[in-house]
Amino acid sequence: MILGRNNRQSGAVLPYFIIIVGAFLTMAAVLWLTRDEVRPQAIGSERAIVRHKNLEDVRTANETILTGYGVVNAEKGIYQIPLERAIETMIREWKKPEAALKVMSDRVDLATALPPAPPEVPSEFE
Repeated sequence: MILGRNNRQSGAVLPYFIIIVGAFLTMAAVLWLTRDEVRPQAIGSERAIVRHKNLEDVRTANETILTGYGVVNAEKGIYQIPLERAIETMIREWKKPEAALKVMSDRVDLATALPPAPPEVPSEFE
């Protein structure tokens, strides 16, 4: 009896083995068939020209931001100054750390202040 039971258990493993191997083979076939669809396109000369132009645009925009003056938010008094001028100003201000901390705190409060809440709409029954 014991030999019969072992034979039945070993025979039950074969279908599971076939299913698992079949699943792996199916997955490999799907990956092989879709490999061209998911592969990125080769970078040709026209794509390299577009990338070079985009890089130049970004560098020009960054250069303008780093070296130019501008208005960020006139209502709050936030303006853009060149990077070297900002560094010089910070060095000059931080010679007195206590005063510089107060100025920085005031600037942060001004820049992050929330607008006042809109007025409540009066009820039609008032």
